Amino acid sequence: MQDWDLFRIFVAEKSRQKASIDTREKSSSLSKKGSMKKILNLIGSLAIGAIFGLALAFLLIWSIDGSEGISDVVHKDLNMTKIAISIACTFAWLIVTALLQFTLHEVGHLLFGLASGFKFSSIRIYKYALVKDHCGFHIKKFNIQGTGGQCIMTLPEATDPSRVPFFWYNAGGVIVNLLLLALSIVALLYCDLGMVGETFFMMLAFTGAFIALMNGVPLSFNGLCNDGRNMLLLMRDKHSRRFFLRMMQVASELSKGKRLKDMPREWFEDIPVDSPKDYFLLANRINYAALLEDSGRFDEARRVYEEIYSFGKELPGLMKLEIGADHILMELLTTARHDVVDKIYDKSLKAYINSSYKYSPIKAVALYALALLHDNESVRAKHLFDELESHRDEYLMPGEYLTAIYLIGQCDTVDTNK
Repeated sequence: MQDWDLFRIFVAEKSRQKASIDTREKSSSLSKKGSMKKILNLIGSLAIGAIFGLALAFLLIWSIDGSEGISDVVHKDLNMTKIAISIACTFAWLIVTALLQFTLHEVGHLLFGLASGFKFSSIRIYKYALVKDHCGFHIKKFNIQGTGGQCIMTLPEATDPSRVPFFWYNAGGVIVNLLLLALSIVALLYCDLGMVGETFFMMLAFTGAFIALMNGVPLSFNGLCNDGRNMLLLMRDKHSRRFFLRMMQVASELSKGKRLKDMPREWFEDIPVDSPKDYFLLANRINYAALLEDSGRFDEARRVYEEIYSFGKELPGLMKLEIGADHILMELLTTARHDVVDKIYDKSLKAYINSSYKYSPIKAVALYALALLHDNESVRAKHLFDELESHRDEYLMPGEYLTAIYLIGQCDTVDTNK
């Protein structure tokens, strides 16, 4: 071997070692940044909680005896009976005003959406939704973990994605909360309300400020973007506006009983995701996988779900839970690797699916597939099918129910004796 060859090997080895060190340093740096971000988020959450906790405490004291109550606290001269009664009344008003603020927050989205040219599709407060379809309006039950409500609207199919009037629709909820906050302050300053009235408007102001802050300041919770975060993303990127429009259109058509495979193909774009932090692109990718699923292209759908799952801990928790049922279903309908299914179907996903399958037909099908194809429990599978059928007219998205029936038919064709 010549000296030049030895030199090249030496340089190559040094380069490899340097690259390895750089990679470790970069990984360590990213890890430190990630840890620091988590710490800052925790500190921020604790600070917000402390501020609102102190504010609520002073409101409680003020509702007892006004400024004299504050003085009593300072001098430790407290009437515990009066405090107990006042706390009970105050928390009762807190619950009432919080429900009122949550409801009117969604109504705000509706009103400002209508004013911006959107069309009504559905509005949900906690588990109850008012849905419009071809036959009129209906009350249905539906729930998404971590959300208090949702207003789904749509725009005409011909809408230019780059010109989606997203701002007022997204801001409408916070605007209504702030208007109620302002109304409460005016009432407290200029009206003779009495103790009950003062307590009501204090709690209305408190809940209005809290909900406006939690929705207006750009944040994401377990994979769900709040209104402020949505507006920020949509202002920054025209592609996000396109995906946002498609998401609304898909949800609207599902609520009218249309399956994904029957919707315009251009609503579903085959664009891989580089980072799970790109919320609207990730949502588009999930919709594309669901289209493959509904079209019978199960192997392709499974590969897309595997691609999304490959982000591991970077994938927002709620997103991972939402696609878990689909991932299991596609696995059982294709490679049927039981060890993979067991890994996906961990305790958190099991709890999530079992708590939401009565609202979501696809999750009901996942349980059906697990019973029939994984556990060989045909009796339980039959019971799950009967339960699915019993709720057919109650589902918020009838289009998902039609897809669920199709997927159950595909499960029934699988030879479990292989």
